[in-house]
Amino acid sequence: MAQEFDWMETGPRRDGSAAFNRQFEQAVRERARLMFNLNYTVTEAVRRIRLNLDWEFDTTIWPRKSPAFFEQVPTWVQAVYTQMTPTRAPRSA
Repeated sequence: MAQEFDWMETGPRRDGSAAFNRQFEQAVRERARLMFNLNYTVTEAVRRIRLNLDWEFDTTIWPRKSPAFFEQVPTWVQAVYTQMTPTRAPRSA
């Protein structure tokens, strides 16, 4: 009996963009936790994470738009800082 595997499909994945967005949301949240533990303020963390993402999605060589999730970075960082604050407050701006 032949068993089917999703990775054997040759067409585009049905959840491609959703999986891409989840992957980067998780990465941004992990970076935000790191920035929190390094005592960055929310503003500093957002700036640093955006600079890293700008480097990863270099648009100076290939003219293309930044991914839509870039707009969500401040929201995700603020959510992490709000979640982490009861355990230890970061330094003020």
